Amino acid sequence: MNNFYIKLVQLTQIQFKYRNLISFLIVVFGVFLSDMIFYSYYPQLIGVINNSFGLGISDHMNVDLTFAPEIWGGVLALVLGTLIIVIAIAAESTPKLMDLFVKDWISLIYVWFLILASLHSIVIMYYFEPLGRISSVILNTYIYLFIASILAVPYIFYILLYSKTSNVVTTISGMIQSYILEMKTPRIKAAMEKIEVVEEYQRNIMALLDQLDDLLSFVEFKETQTEIVAEISKIIQLYVNEKKYFHLNFFHLTPTIKNNATFRTYTETQYQEMADSSTFYEIKVFRLLGNSYIKMIQNDRYDIASLIPAELVDIGRTCIDVKDEIIIENVNIRFNTLFRFAIKHAYKNNEPRNLYNLAFHYSNMIQVYAKANMVDKTKYCYDKFKFYANDIYKNAINNPSLYFIVDTLTFELRKCQVLIHQLDWSEEDQLFLLNLVLQLDNPPGFSKEDVDKGILGGNNGTRRIQIGLALFYLSVDKNQYAEKIALDYLDDIAYFDEKTFKGNVETQCFLLSIFVSTFWEDTDRGNLNIYFAPEKEQIQVFKDLLYKLMDERIEELERDVQYLSLEVDKLIRKRQKQEGYLSDTDKDKLEDLQRKISARDLPEEELDRVWLPIHDLLYSLICISFFADQEIDESEKSGIFSTFRQFSPDTNEKIFNTGFSIATNKFIELETDEEREKQYKLSLEELRNEFNNDEVKLIQVIKSFIEIANADEYIHENEILLINEAIKVWNIKKSLDKDENNDKLFLND
Repeated sequence: MNNFYIKLVQLTQIQFKYRNLISFLIVVFGVFLSDMIFYSYYPQLIGVINNSFGLGISDHMNVDLTFAPEIWGGVLALVLGTLIIVIAIAAESTPKLMDLFVKDWISLIYVWFLILASLHSIVIMYYFEPLGRISSVILNTYIYLFIASILAVPYIFYILLYSKTSNVVTTISGMIQSYILEMKTPRIKAAMEKIEVVEEYQRNIMALLDQLDDLLSFVEFKETQTEIVAEISKIIQLYVNEKKYFHLNFFHLTPTIKNNATFRTYTETQYQEMADSSTFYEIKVFRLLGNSYIKMIQNDRYDIASLIPAELVDIGRTCIDVKDEIIIENVNIRFNTLFRFAIKHAYKNNEPRNLYNLAFHYSNMIQVYAKANMVDKTKYCYDKFKFYANDIYKNAINNPSLYFIVDTLTFELRKCQVLIHQLDWSEEDQLFLLNLVLQLDNPPGFSKEDVDKGILGGNNGTRRIQIGLALFYLSVDKNQYAEKIALDYLDDIAYFDEKTFKGNVETQCFLLSIFVSTFWEDTDRGNLNIYFAPEKEQIQVFKDLLYKLMDERIEELERDVQYLSLEVDKLIRKRQKQEGYLSDTDKDKLEDLQRKISARDLPEEELDRVWLPIHDLLYSLICISFFADQEIDESEKSGIFSTFRQFSPDTNEKIFNTGFSIATNKFIELETDEEREKQYKLSLEELRNEFNNDEVKLIQVIKSFIEIANADEYIHENEILLINEAIKVWNIKKSLDKDENNDKLFLND
């Protein structure tokens, strides 16, 4: 049976290849057969006519039949002239029309019929008397000519419609879809045991797809471009749905695939991956759509460019329905690729419009994943949103219009967050995704010092949308999420003083209170206002939450500014040692630290400059944590604060901040290591006197020193020296040792 199917497919291929000759033979056979049949029944037919109408032989002799060749010439001229003009002109804008025309059965049979019937008339006109074939004259003149003449105008209309580009697109698409549907039939599946059949089908569906790509490049009409993109999407969706029924041989990487222009740049490894995943046709379609997207954005065809990612969403939805993880991954890759194309175009041409539209469609894809409960895919897309938003944010300094795209990306993820809440995802997943949303305008390692303060302040659209999301969470009693957004917003305090920051908050909240759902101007997405938040009744609740958290953050920042001062001092001393030289990285860090300090530092007159024993404790802690290794981390900061609270239980953070500022200033004012070490010894003496030589309290302080030293992964030699100095000055009958197992210090009896 397989051999029979193979022969049948081969015959089909032959008829397609030699369709012109076959149509000629069919018409020759038809004309010859009809002439023979008419000749056989002519006497009976004439007898019926004579009896019915009372005609005689003389009546037939009076009819002039010599005009037929001239009429045939006129019909031929009309039809062939129309074909030459219409097809030739149409082929200039639709190159593949000529290929389709010469394979069209109707055109081939009709044109061959005109030619052969006209030749038939010429032969019969001159030889009917010697041959006695008056029947052939009647057949040609009254039947062939009648049929040819009456079909001439309909055929011309048929050609005019056939040459319309949209019909060409439909024809090519229909051919591809017919091949796809054929490949799941038992006949074709059996025939694909032969590699020649496999290559034939691979060649056909790829060649026809290339024809659609060519049309998309040549055609300038939006209607046709829209139809081509839609047909390509329809083709790949049908293919994805039906490919599970194909013979496995179809996915083999034959020379036909390797020689295709799309895959000529692939390596052997990529070929193997494509073979293993059976995705050569999907990859070709995605590459084609990607190339088309580039052409559209370069030619400012915004709406057609936007149609391509819209169709990708439909393709992705189909892949989810058939549970094809590999193609879903390819859809994500294609979305990311389109994003890169649009970003490059925006940077080069100062045109963010394509990014604005693309963000909408990528967001729709995320929502499809969310509704399908595909958590990992959703997280992946969120992460890519963050990646591209960070890139755009960094480049927006030179092109401020790009800040709006960061706002747009935030808005799109805001919609996704609302949907995910409605889908009742786990708290862990929702918080993870929210954290990514809050990082869109915070590129890693990027300093916002050069960012316009208006963008960072009251005109910060990204923050406004984030606040709108917080209002939503408050309205659904998700206070934890709103607090997370508020805490992230408070990071901006590092760039403003308290008064300015509050002014920014009031501006944002005022705008949210007056914005409506529509804008007074139009965009590609209508007059949608992305900054609108319907939960206006939650604005005051959010402000109360934010200001409460702000008071706590300010106390923390005022404490941290002292640590920043130590970092500044280290960089300044480094510059002095290097004769005024600092690397670019250190320069940027120094400027950033100085800016943060200037935003938070207290005026000199507000600080109580009286030196107290508690300042000696803080100074000694600073020496252990910073003077020893010139580094101070969060664990060491916590150790300093906990030690302070241990020996001053009745104090608060404000007192600590003031005291720590005095101790830090003292440390910085002592510019040399010798002076700082001398003050360290004096502070140890003062602490001994303050504690009245109470060995228990002094040992507690030493244990705090050890805890701070152990907080680092690496224990510096200077830390050991300073702690031993304290043991010596305080005359503690214990020794400082290091545990060989965990490389940590401990006080040994």
